[in-house]
Parts: sequence; C-alpha cells; structure tokens
Amino acid sequence: MMLKFKWFVFILLVSSTNLCAQFYEAIGKNAVNYFTSLADDNFKSEIEFEKLKTAVYSDIDINALENTYQTKKHEFDSLKIHFNEYESTLKNISKDSALVLFNQWYLHFSNTFYNYADEKFFSSNKNKILFFSVSVSCQCTLDMCIKQTVEILNLAKEKKLDC
Repeated sequence: MMLKFKWFVFILLVSSTNLCAQFYEAIGKNAVNYFTSLADDNFKSEIEFEKLKTAVYSDIDINALENTYQTKKHEFDSLKIHFNEYESTLKNISKDSALVLFNQWYLHFSNTFYNYADEKFFSSNKNKILFFSVSVSCQCTLDMCIKQTVEILNLAKEKKLDC
C-alpha cells in the first residue's frame, strides 16, 4: 500500500513539474490565438479569450515563477491586473479598439517574461522570426503595426513555429 502511495506522489510531482514548464507557453499560445481571432473579427474570439483567461489565472508556484520564468510575483500580478482592466474595458469598445488594447497587454506579457523568452529563444535550434516594434506616432502607423503583428503570428502558426 505504501508503495502505491509513493508511486502516486511521484506521478503527481512529475505532472505538476510538467504543468509549470508549460505555463508561459500556454499563455503565449492562447494569447496568439485570441489576438489572431480578434484581428480576423470572427466569432471564435470570445472562446479564445476564455481560454486565455484560464491560462492567465492557472495556478503557478511562486518558486517556479521566479526560478523557471525569471519573473517576480509582483510583475506577474501587474500583468493580471492589466488583463482585468482589459477585460472590463472590452465590454464597451469596438473590436478595433480591443485589438489595440490587447496589443498593449501582449507587449506587457512579453516584457514580463522577457528573460525567460530570451533564454529559450537563443538556446533553441528552431527557425526564428524576429519581431521589431517601434513607438506609435499616428493611427496609420498603429494600423500597420497591428496588421504586421497579426501576419507574423499567422505565419508562425502556419509554419508551427514558437511565438
């Protein structure tokens, strides 16, 4: 009986370690899916938003957050607060405005996990897409940046590259 219990605990530990290793990836994947569905203005954006929300609010051990993802708890809490603000604003704005505001949240997400993503990016042997951004000076520049971001994300999904 004790052997079965120890085996169960071992499997539970391995499973939880695997979940921690996929925390950033799950948020990133769901964010990309939501971003592209919002840009395509299709009915799936609400479903993709709920998947993203679930990923953002999934449990993460503080040690894993700090050691694996090189992110402080207060930085991740700030990202969650930004997500809440986005969600509350979402009800009263157009899809275009939602796209602009989500782009800001996505950049916040990228900055929060910058060190982890940087290390993962340069240690990988996979093909890479570099995304450069600049500050927005006018509406036409903003529209162009958003379209290019969506095109890059769609290309990465099509080629099954990490985003």
